Amino acid sequence: MISEFGSSEAAIEQMTRWSTLKGLQTSKAYEYFRPKLARQPWKAAIWKAFIPPKYSFIMWLGLRNRLATRDRLEFLHEEDLCSLCINTKESAKHLFFECPFSTYVWSHIRVWLGINRRMSTLHSAVKWLKKEKTGSSVHNKARHLALSCTVYTLWRHRNEFIFEGAVPNPEGLIMSIGSSCHFSRTV
Repeated sequence: MISEFGSSEAAIEQMTRWSTLKGLQTSKAYEYFRPKLARQPWKAAIWKAFIPPKYSFIMWLGLRNRLATRDRLEFLHEEDLCSLCINTKESAKHLFFECPFSTYVWSHIRVWLGINRRMSTLHSAVKWLKKEKTGSSVHNKARHLALSCTVYTLWRHRNEFIFEGAVPNPEGLIMSIGSSCHFSRTV
């Protein structure tokens, strides 16, 4: 504590501020020394009661750059090309927003939701969702749900292709996203 406050007198003075008639309030000391994390503006946008937790979890991993995309698995010395287009190095940005397969899926989802803007990263998509609050509350919920559902479904489809040999099927994926969003909204 002395190194934190500079002198024993300053440390004692701080401890008296944390004290009451009943003794030292450890909760105040804990709050002082506890590391404070930077606020994550996207937390409130992805952890919603109407979004299934599995969708939110994949969004959370993606926003923290923790999805096991091939660019993050280079140490395994495996192929690093996107499994869906086999043209470009796979990263979360590429997989969800730059891959021709994904852009085709997003183009249909954007038309379905009446979204004109083409998103380029998960962070920009969530930032846009938070800023764009036009339309009804139901429409805003649909946008949040569709974003999370699309990211989750693209991730799941990519994994099915890699691990189960599934054939890329953008039309089936679009229908799956539509039915998942409809089912989630009615539950």
